[in-house]
Amino acid sequence: MAWLEINSNPTSTQKKVTFVLINLSLFVSYALYSLPGAFLPVYDLDRGISPTFTGFILAAVPLCYIIICPIAGKLLDRYSSKGMLLLSTGLLVIVTFLCSFLELVKSNTLFIVLLIILRLCQGANGGIIDVIAFAMTAKMYPENLALTTAIIETSLNLAVAVSPFLGSVFYVEGGFYLSFVVTAAAVLVVFIATLFGVTNVDTKKDGEGGNLSQVLKDVMVWFPAWHSAACMILFNFYIPILAPYVVAEFGATAEFAGIALLVNTAGICISAPFLGHAMDRFNPYFFLVISAFLLPACYLFLGPAPFIHIVPSKVQLLIVLALIGVLVPLGCYPGLLIMFDIYQVKYGGMPQAVKNYITSIYCASFPLGGCIGSAMSGVVAEKLNFSFSTTYIALGFLIQTVLTVLWAGFVWRTKKNAKMGSVAIKIDDERTPILSGGGASTSYVPDHEMAVTA
Repeated sequence: MAWLEINSNPTSTQKKVTFVLINLSLFVSYALYSLPGAFLPVYDLDRGISPTFTGFILAAVPLCYIIICPIAGKLLDRYSSKGMLLLSTGLLVIVTFLCSFLELVKSNTLFIVLLIILRLCQGANGGIIDVIAFAMTAKMYPENLALTTAIIETSLNLAVAVSPFLGSVFYVEGGFYLSFVVTAAAVLVVFIATLFGVTNVDTKKDGEGGNLSQVLKDVMVWFPAWHSAACMILFNFYIPILAPYVVAEFGATAEFAGIALLVNTAGICISAPFLGHAMDRFNPYFFLVISAFLLPACYLFLGPAPFIHIVPSKVQLLIVLALIGVLVPLGCYPGLLIMFDIYQVKYGGMPQAVKNYITSIYCASFPLGGCIGSAMSGVVAEKLNFSFSTTYIALGFLIQTVLTVLWAGFVWRTKKNAKMGSVAIKIDDERTPILSGGGASTSYVPDHEMAVTA
């Protein structure tokens, strides 16, 4: 079929159109992830369903993301990226449309089981779309990985920020049914646009060399993905406990908590493109390492910590949340670029298959951090107040700070040895290794072309 033919040399316009459309695909998939967050707890209470089961329903999507991302990386070795994108988007339309009919189910037990199954299907297809989007972008824009990653993450965070509000509006206007029907229609529009507008970028295996187990065994390569997860733990930790805190501390309504989280997300959305642009032009390792210090330091002012003598206020809370929104991208967005660079330095090249594996691991880091952060929040908040909870989690992050410094030392030594000649890296005229401050070249160099010395 013509629309599934691989385009090995897409034009600049085709790349831009494809990039916009895969961002739309990601937007709708993450919108489905967070859409029920505002209205489902209310709907479930009206049906007599406990908050515990509501939590299971909402957690189904991120859990499935974690599982499916590595599998999607393997599938990209064998199947068309556009074909997988169309299949996953099309299934999202069907699954979301089926969700709208669940209010007809009278049994709460059957309702919970069916909704969890459908949410797992949403998570599976969303995870595949996630990996495909990053893999296609890395293939089209290897010299601007940090910037394109930042733009993609901005799309995701916008979806997460806006969709609960839209879901609540649809729920008020037309109930459970309308919330999912409107969303299914939006996904259908994206599916049609993808069918006719996305260029089929080749992400299939281009040669032997490298496998998923090799990447997973190399701590130096996957550590940036874990750092992204650690940053997302901090980012997600306060979300479940923020509303009770502002109500008890300031006598505010839950609406103020929503505004505060919107400010938090706005910090990411506004700063991310500028940070991504800077990371493509300056050493991205610096951004990752500095995040390991600034993020926990800023977090101590969130509570604030008992030893910081600041009177808690709404203004103080909003300022700190906005700053956290700016600092989280420092630790997350350079991760994919750095993982690619380290693998090239250590192994003398990077086949497309390895790109897919690394991309899938990086994509899985975000829902992993979200799951851990939300789960820890509930456990810790049962025993400690907001101030102590955020203080302990910030101090716990200092372990990650130490690990990051040690990792950076090992990377520096490895890259220094590579520069001295233990591993010679093929460099083109337009892009230079990150060590010298430029963007990393992510093109694969066959082993027989690499100069390797003892």
